[in-house]
Amino acid sequence: MFLALLSIGVTGCTTFYLSWNLFSGALENAAADRLEQGKKSSSTGLLKLTRPMFRALVMPYSQTMKLEDWRKKNKRRIISAGLEEAMDVEDLLAFKIFMGFVIPIAIYIYFLVMSNSIPIWMLATMMLLGFAYPSLLVSSARATRHEEIKLQLPFVIDLLTLSTEAGLDFIGALQKVVEKTRPGPFVNEIERMLQEIRLGTTRADAMRTLSWRIDLQEISSLIAVLVTADQMGSSLGDVLRVQSDLIRTQRFVTAEKKGAAASQKLLFPLIFFIMPAVFIMIFGPVILGFFGAK
Repeated sequence: MFLALLSIGVTGCTTFYLSWNLFSGALENAAADRLEQGKKSSSTGLLKLTRPMFRALVMPYSQTMKLEDWRKKNKRRIISAGLEEAMDVEDLLAFKIFMGFVIPIAIYIYFLVMSNSIPIWMLATMMLLGFAYPSLLVSSARATRHEEIKLQLPFVIDLLTLSTEAGLDFIGALQKVVEKTRPGPFVNEIERMLQEIRLGTTRADAMRTLSWRIDLQEISSLIAVLVTADQMGSSLGDVLRVQSDLIRTQRFVTAEKKGAAASQKLLFPLIFFIMPAVFIMIFGPVILGFFGAK
């Protein structure tokens, strides 16, 4: 009976582990079905809760810090993560200091007042995790947004190609993409670029600004090719078709790499979960019968 229950438990753990690893990619891709980019969990919760406190307690001092390179780098990271409406770089710096120093020290003082104490290593761990949390928040939102853009990119390129080959100019093709494609981060950025062009920004500058905001290699390469083709007077339809084929080839290669990695991920559960469960199911009755015979 014990061996049977153990076998069922091991099998259940194996099923859960495999389901999580095999279908986590599908769960991540489901994020692309969200209709509003601003509704990110990373821009709510703890950030909104602590914003009044760190703006009042930390920001007057953090704004005086000479960290221009850090500010410039993280400003782009915030924009590429789509969090520019939720925070700015000064909020990020103050939030990091608040979570990394103010909160852990306040907790430490509280325990001292209550005649208790916490180990120094625990205080150091809280400070380290608290200081890193805001940057991890931005990195997570940025990675999620980039995945959504990669999912939309082939369809957008195909629609642009069909529109330009059908006789529309590049701006008209972009407008058609905005109208016909479901909302998403890439479509929102294209719509923003069109608004900048209407306000007087040149097409090349608007495309370069879009590339800077997204900060994704695939988009940067595409924009560089489009700007060059526009300046040289080449046919954008031919350029877009070549880029579409290149992007699909890259996605195929990426899928092959993920497939190869999946076989390696299966090695651990195979050795530590599946094989023991199989041995228990096969040899368990034999062992029980052997001891029963005695």
